[in-house]
Amino acid sequence: IASDTIQQVLENESGNILQAAALIADSISQGGMLHVYGAGHSHLFSQELCFRAGGLVPVNPISDINYTLMGGPPSKSSRLERLEGYVELLMDGYIMHPGEVLIVMSHSGRNPGPVEAALYGRQKGLKVVTVTSLLQSKEQTSRHSSGKRLFELADVVINSHVPFGDAVVEISPDLPRVSPISTIVGAAVLEGLVAEVAGMIHEKGEIPAIWVSSNVDGGDEHNRAMAEKFQSRVKDF
Repeated sequence: IASDTIQQVLENESGNILQAAALIADSISQGGMLHVYGAGHSHLFSQELCFRAGGLVPVNPISDINYTLMGGPPSKSSRLERLEGYVELLMDGYIMHPGEVLIVMSHSGRNPGPVEAALYGRQKGLKVVTVTSLLQSKEQTSRHSSGKRLFELADVVINSHVPFGDAVVEISPDLPRVSPISTIVGAAVLEGLVAEVAGMIHEKGEIPAIWVSSNVDGGDEHNRAMAEKFQSRVKDF
């Protein structure tokens, strides 16, 4: 089911993916950073793009331990994602410049966390890209006081085509479905974006800044040079 969903994304979202990649490539070419936000399980996406072998160097993960299971019980991250005002406090701790790109990840796109992240990015003059399930988001109301859902605030919307409720395998009609796929599909979309962005930067005649595995000979030296090049914007190496 996950592979079928990824195929739907390839068939229907290629134009949006290329549009998002062009925004990111242009921003990075001008010295910008790519910012990534997610709460709850979507927080994993900020880690997926950060300091990863084969990943782009100028990536800023908007990290908050309270959005993870390491920050307390699962209910804590859910409550914080629904708490208005929390995101502004979080994102005020990061340097963001107009023209840069902010990716906001959320399957449902209805909670105040991702909605306020998009609003914050727009207020700061950033381009907002989202990967979200329109199949779910359009069927539900916003939990934010603005009444807006994430897809209504993004400059580029990449529909994940993940079914309503995320889980896809039915064990029995009287049981909730199991096996959510939004993480699998979202990661595939993001790594596809990485490939397109790196290719676009190379087509400009520039050398894309890419991390390599620290577990291969010369990896540490390469990555240290990358970190020094972007030391004003990338977290300590």
